[in-house]
Amino acid sequence: MFRLIVFATVFLASTAQADPNLRIHYKERVTLNVGQSVVVHGMRGRKCGVAPRNPRLDHPTTDLGRLSLGKVGVRASVACNGDTPAIEVIFTARRKGRETINLFGDIIEIQVR
Repeated sequence: MFRLIVFATVFLASTAQADPNLRIHYKERVTLNVGQSVVVHGMRGRKCGVAPRNPRLDHPTTDLGRLSLGKVGVRASVACNGDTPAIEVIFTARRKGRETINLFGDIIEIQVR
């Protein structure tokens, strides 16, 4: 029983709450240098008003860099008819070039100098 309580406490403490002050914006176009990172989108949960549980980024492959998850904030969502919790999706540039990716049904044009 003690282990269950400790596990539940640690699990709940590690579950991030959405920071309403952290606004996550979708960016249609980004330009950055090799080594730089930028938030390009926000991954929302399956249910409006709830941050993604056990988030996994099934992202498209990108030749210019990599996509990763960041902090929990809020983003405007057409599907949710307003703000909803989301996790930052961060692009980190690794090599020069231009590329267009589709992320959550939205097109993002990337240029790395």
